[in-house]
Amino acid sequence: MSGFFQSLRLKCAAFFVRKMANRAQRSGYALELPTQRQLIEIPTRDANRKIRVWAYPPPGWERSLKRPVMINWHGSGFTVGGFGLDHVWCTEAAYDVGIWVIDADYRKAPEHPFPAAVHDAEDVLRWVSTRPDLFDLDRVAVSGFASGATLALVAASTLRRASHGLNIRVPVAFYPITNCDVDPVHKNPPHRQRFTPLPVNTIRFFNDCYVPNQDDRHDPRASPDLGDLESFPDYVVFITAEFDIFAEEGAALADNLRNGRRTVVNYMVQGENHGFDKGVIRGESENRRAAAYAIAIDSLENALQATPLLFPQAPRHAGDAERLRALLESGYRGGDQHLVNRWIYLSRA
Repeated sequence: MSGFFQSLRLKCAAFFVRKMANRAQRSGYALELPTQRQLIEIPTRDANRKIRVWAYPPPGWERSLKRPVMINWHGSGFTVGGFGLDHVWCTEAAYDVGIWVIDADYRKAPEHPFPAAVHDAEDVLRWVSTRPDLFDLDRVAVSGFASGATLALVAASTLRRASHGLNIRVPVAFYPITNCDVDPVHKNPPHRQRFTPLPVNTIRFFNDCYVPNQDDRHDPRASPDLGDLESFPDYVVFITAEFDIFAEEGAALADNLRNGRRTVVNYMVQGENHGFDKGVIRGESENRRAAAYAIAIDSLENALQATPLLFPQAPRHAGDAERLRALLESGYRGGDQHLVNRWIYLSRA
């Protein structure tokens, strides 16, 4: 019965935490940049469940369909909402690099604890692999913020080894959590400031919701720095923040990944904290976000060897929205359609 009451306690607490988070995030859902994006649902391994994704097309997508692709996952502590908050990053990546961006949702704890979010991330990778007509499967990137950055690192290491026909060339991890097995009381930011958005007790609560089984916290799908470092690609990007409690573990993983052949970008944003790029106001914070995004964009171009599609007159919201939706939802009708059907059958078995 103790497990039942613990689960009930976490669910009740999550309800109130989500209420507060939704109130704080409300302004972040207002689009700062005009863009064309389509909300669609994609299949999962469960026959009666789908995953929501925002699909951001590259500029001029109607003239050049097949382009590199990046899958992004939002931050949430694996517990609260956040789907759609990364629209500035997704828009800039799609427009400036000239790639498709798939901004994916995932199930949240404590209702859906580990490894539910990882399974959803894997299902998104599999769906991308079924659309060789749209996506260049040899040039794939992943990105994420906070817990979403953890998923991106897992996708670029443990899930990458499983190979779904995708060549994941680079993860871009913004202020990631790389090891949930370490008690947050032992995690210290490079420099402290008076206000911290993530107190120790809050982080413990998120960990208890997402990974209630202590043994699972050793799993590299929950703590990517405990996995095989050789499974990471030859280009890795970390964006951390000076006052963030997770900055040191992100920097430590970046250092451990340096092996003489791998390009590791580790950029620390000075004077900022966890979630520094969300809800920014004009001024220095906006400049710092712009600088961090510029470094990430440059790294994407290098890792994907992408040539931006230069349509300077094309506004970011241009295009036939209905045609875009139909294109994304139609499914691939090429010669290997049987492989698509086979994956859908196996994933539901």
